[in-house]
This record gives sequence, structure tokens and C-alpha cells, in this order.
Amino acid sequence: MTTLEEINLLVERGHYEEALGKIQELADPIERVTALADIAVAIYQHGDPAEWIPGILEDAMYIAKKLKDPSDKVIAYSIIASALAMIDYEDDAMDFFNRAIDETDSIKSPIEKGIVLSILAYRLALAGYSDNAFEMFNVAFDTIIGAEIGYTHKVDGIIRIGELLEKAGDTLPSNKALDFYRMAFDIFEKLHVSQKAAIVEKKIELAKTVYDVGLPEIRTALLEGRNHYALALLEKKYSGVLRLIGDLEIALWLKRVNDPEYLEIIDKAFEHCENPRFTDANVQHIARLLTELGSLKRALRFAKEIKDPRKRSEALMAIALELAKREEFEDARKIIEIIPDPRVREEALTELAAMEGS
Repeated sequence: MTTLEEINLLVERGHYEEALGKIQELADPIERVTALADIAVAIYQHGDPAEWIPGILEDAMYIAKKLKDPSDKVIAYSIIASALAMIDYEDDAMDFFNRAIDETDSIKSPIEKGIVLSILAYRLALAGYSDNAFEMFNVAFDTIIGAEIGYTHKVDGIIRIGELLEKAGDTLPSNKALDFYRMAFDIFEKLHVSQKAAIVEKKIELAKTVYDVGLPEIRTALLEGRNHYALALLEKKYSGVLRLIGDLEIALWLKRVNDPEYLEIIDKAFEHCENPRFTDANVQHIARLLTELGSLKRALRFAKEIKDPRKRSEALMAIALELAKREEFEDARKIIEIIPDPRVREEALTELAAMEGS
């Protein structure tokens, strides 16, 4: 019997015709819908043979419509909807997502309904509708929490929502992923699922650190320790000032996981960035990153260029206090003297005095 994994392998190799020939060997109709949707998306992404796509999706739709169980129908419709969105059939995608939502009314068990809604939410995230997905996850959570059964019977369903929240976060860029990760972490922590909570907490820290260039594939590479591949992806996807910021964000992540290679990345970051055009926001962000990286001379050069006096003052104070942590008090005092905002300057002097006296 053919498995979905075997079909996926054929699809990855571009053997679409062979993959399609094995669809009927899958016993589970949901797996058949999944395989057909994945093949359609793969063909779209590689551009050939595009004329196959409508027929493949029609086969998936036919299987979905024949399903009797409402939970299965919701899942199948959501799989088709996310595939339609990924191949830029947005109106059709929303039509199938709405069909999926309508079908959830037929699910009697609130626990089952909550889990199915969270699967639907995951598919919305995969399709790029992150705001709708997050709202749907909240509906799924409320559906299970509001069920009139004992709390212990709700736990497995809530954990499943947490797992799908994490999985949704994994598909999104950092700025979108954080809300999903934070909700997942909250679930795992409150339910004392310590190992899962620790994994999601690390993903939160990574998304916060590698924020501006936090594409899912870059974060995945960094989590797996494939740092050079992450840097290669960065080079492929970004250029100019954004690539410089990305190099520094990746360097900061490596510093936080105690990988000494971050020092080399900092040096190379500036070699890659030729004739940069900085906005004031860029300069502020780079100054902060360099300060956290401990590259204080470079940080100072950027901090002095910040136009906003308050932001410049805050950047200079951060550098001064980093010098003070190294017990380089005289250098710290010299930087504090050039802080333009008197309140920030006074705050910096107070903190410096406390550090000198400790």
C-alpha cells in the first residue's frame, strides 16, 4: 500500500504523473485530498505542467464533496482552500474556507469541533490569512473551554490546539508568528507540558531576535544549527541595508546560543553592504543590534548619526552602560557627556554611579 510520504517524495522529485497514478492507493480520503492539493501547489510553484492544475483540484473537490462525516468535510475543504490560496485563486479559496466554516455547525461534540476549527485555523495561516487564523484559533479554544464536560476531558483538545498554533507559527514570518507562538506557549505552560513549552519559548526568542528577516526557512535553519544555510538564504532573499540588518540579527542569535562564529558574521556583514542608504529607523536598529552584540565602537558610530535626539540619547546611554558593565567607566562617562537629552543623561549618570559602587 502506498503512503502519503511516498507520494510526497515523488512530488519533491518532480515525478507528478507517477505521484498522481498512486493517489487511489491511499486508503484515507483526507490523505488523497492532501496529496492532490500538494501536487497542484508543487506544479504551480515550478510552473509546469500548469494545465494539469484545474483537473487535479477538481478531483480533490469531488472526493471532499463525497465525504459524509462533517469533520472530514471541514478538513478536506480547508486543505483545498489553502491550496487554492497558494496558487492565487483567492476568491475560490475564500469560498472553500467559508464552506468549511459552515460545515462546522454540523459537528456535535464541542471537543471535536474545537480541534477541527483549529485545523481550519492552521490552514488559514498556511494560506497567508494570519489574522483570520488567529481569530479562528481563539474560537477553537473558546469552543473547547466552554464545553459542559469535566476539565480533564478538555485537556487533550487544548494541547492539540497548542500544537497547531506552534505549527502555524512555523509557517509564518517572525512578525506574524509571534502571536501564535505566545498563545501556544501559554497553553503548554499552564498545562505543565514542560518540554513543548521550552521548545516554543526558544522559537519565541528566535523570532524576536531574527525579526526583520525572520522567514520560516531561515528560522528553521537556525534552530537546526544550519547557520551557513541560513546565511545563504539571507543572501538569496535580501540585499542592501536589510541584508546587513539580517546578518546582525543572525549574529545576535548565534551569540545568544554561545556560537563564537557571530564575531565573523559581524565583520562580514559590513563588507556585504556597499553604498548603503540608511533611514533614521535603520540607523537606530543597527545601533541597538551592535550594542547587544558588544561591537560598541561600531554602535557608537551609528548612534551618533541618529537624528531624533531622544532616540540618539537612548542609544548612547545603552552603549555607555555596556561599557560600564565591562568596567570601562571613564569611556562610559565620556559617552554620557554627549547625550543630548538631559533627563536621559541624568538617568545614565545615576546608573553609572550605582555600577561603579557595586
